Amino acid sequence: MSGRARRRLALIHYTAAPVTGGVESILAVHARLLREAGHDVLVVAGRGDAVLVPEVDSRHPDVEAVTRRLALGDDCLPEFQALRERLAGRLQALLADRDVVIAHNVLTMPFNLPLAAALLDTGRPIVAWTHDLAWVNPRYAEYQRPGWPWSLLRDPQPGVRYIAISRLRRREVAHLMRLAPAAVPVVPNGVDVAAFLGLGPVALDLARRAGLEGADPLILVPVRITRRKRLELALAAADCLRRAYPALRLVVSGPLGPHSSDNIAYAEELMRRRAELRLDGVVSFLYEFAGAGGAHPVDDRTIAELYRMADLVLFPSESEGFGLPVLEAGLSRAPLVCADIPVLREVAGGGAWTFPAGSGGDAVAAAAERALASRAARLRRRTVNCYSWPVVLDRIEQVIEAEHG
Repeated sequence: MSGRARRRLALIHYTAAPVTGGVESILAVHARLLREAGHDVLVVAGRGDAVLVPEVDSRHPDVEAVTRRLALGDDCLPEFQALRERLAGRLQALLADRDVVIAHNVLTMPFNLPLAAALLDTGRPIVAWTHDLAWVNPRYAEYQRPGWPWSLLRDPQPGVRYIAISRLRRREVAHLMRLAPAAVPVVPNGVDVAAFLGLGPVALDLARRAGLEGADPLILVPVRITRRKRLELALAAADCLRRAYPALRLVVSGPLGPHSSDNIAYAEELMRRRAELRLDGVVSFLYEFAGAGGAHPVDDRTIAELYRMADLVLFPSESEGFGLPVLEAGLSRAPLVCADIPVLREVAGGGAWTFPAGSGGDAVAAAAERALASRAARLRRRTVNCYSWPVVLDRIEQVIEAEHG
């Protein structure tokens, strides 16, 4: 449950058939997120996984007939009013206990204008979630007519708060309806980052236990813990970078190197250095999360998922015969920072951000900052920080609270 009050909500669209990437899929995600946040959510639609009201469906034959006649300029008032009254009768009972009704595209697209009118008749607070706006789209010119009911699509309706999914839509809504832009909040669509990246439960649980959630940025160091990997450089770079990136997290994914008893001593040195630099909440070594019997918690699938989670791959080694992490970073499309040594130049082919061999943590950090400033890296962080569903949910709840208040 979120920190906000629990609300009784209704979400309405003129169809709820599952359409990948469509308004229907956004409504379904809204419903799930709001339920998970503790709200009582009722979904009303013409078909699909919802409380069904047949005349809500834009494909209902009576609705289609009215919509066709409206396109021809016929207000078909008797048929329109009959549909409006049938819908209002069903909706009054369904929505009587709802604090806020959120209607997706219903008041701005022409596919079921009797439904738009019936919603207004209920007297409930309405949020018009505006994905699309028929009045500004030449494709819907036949509905851009003077008079009622076409004016439902053009004029701001009493008791309705209009929400836009982008600043572009806000400008269009505000201009068309003569509203102040500040009166039209922007709540964008979102993305399920974990699902899109194909992150499984093992990687997600490991990220949670290692404190990687909310990392901004997340730097992956995909190497074993052995001296030739020069992990002290990663610690020094993290110490430099955290001033500019206070939510930085750096994770070393590999186990202890298997062939040298010195690796245990090296790991202990790294732990001490981490404590001296006060990086305990910043740098994680995943070997610390070994399971029963000391099994390393990262298998091949999990390391691939960690690459997909990472904003940056750091490969601090200055001695390699090949450098497989270069290829893995390339496949994951994560920017790679590595030492400027011949074999890594050969494998990366100029596609990495490099630091001079033998340099210190400040040079590594400078290369990392250049990589994080790349367009691809900035777009990724903007997507996660602005458009991940948890971020968007907070803005949805702000709208609900403002409307209910």
